[in-house]
Amino acid sequence: MSYCINPQCEQRENLAAAQNCLACGTALLIADRYRILKSVRSPNPARPTDIFEVEDLGTGENEWGTVKVLKVLKHTHNPDLLRLFQQEARVLIWLGGKGRVPQVEPDGYFQIKLANNSQKLSGLVMEKISGENLAEFLTKNQFVSQTLAFDWLQQIIQILQEIHKYHLVHRDIKPSNLMLAADGKLRLIDFGAATEAGIDTTPVGSAGYCAPEQVAGKPEVRSDFFALGRTFVHLLTGLPPIDFPVNPTTGKINWRNQAVGVDQSFVDSIDQLMEPLPENRPQNTQVILEKLKIND
Repeated sequence: MSYCINPQCEQRENLAAAQNCLACGTALLIADRYRILKSVRSPNPARPTDIFEVEDLGTGENEWGTVKVLKVLKHTHNPDLLRLFQQEARVLIWLGGKGRVPQVEPDGYFQIKLANNSQKLSGLVMEKISGENLAEFLTKNQFVSQTLAFDWLQQIIQILQEIHKYHLVHRDIKPSNLMLAADGKLRLIDFGAATEAGIDTTPVGSAGYCAPEQVAGKPEVRSDFFALGRTFVHLLTGLPPIDFPVNPTTGKINWRNQAVGVDQSFVDSIDQLMEPLPENRPQNTQVILEKLKIND
């Protein structure tokens, strides 16, 4: 089966041998290289992006038949969405797969012209990471042990260390954006909100995970630490951080009594990541890694 990329198409499924969509005429070979195999998530008109699995039919022998992920921006008329989408492409191309993030080739970003339509779509092809995200892991396991959480925290800090050295902020760390790959290692995905640190931006992020300064449009690298701390509250308790009451005096969430079997020192480390003021959080990833070694 081959799938049509046109979000307005009324019959998107086609036979594998078809060259053009029988319903709308759109070419099924995208950028002369990629053929859509299936949707990763159900298409939703309300979402600005669609995500597909694609087969790479590129010229290189190493690429032929490789399954990758294609992210498509449908609303290219929206300058803010287009800017964020292009920014995600630039960041991933720049990182080049370093730090266990999805690899994107230099030509991985492109525009797609639809048949009999003036609309253009923007596409971003990236490495497919097999496994499950940590939100899916929680659905099956309810919560994670301190031992596993400690190992995962070290892994994610090492990933952020690679990203932060380029003065980049991910801005959307949460369980669903952390993939437990087939090799048992974590990978950080979805760089759709990534930006350069210290630049005033439009507030983006996920409720319950987003740092106060990020909500104010002033993200810095320590904003990722706040989201990371909230992520581990979710992992250790099985409850989304937005479900916990906030102390009106300190601005901190009251979660400690739900962290069963977790050492006080580890809870303290998570709380430090979530300090409301960024200057009260660890200064950088190296400080966090050194503290984790002490507590190991």
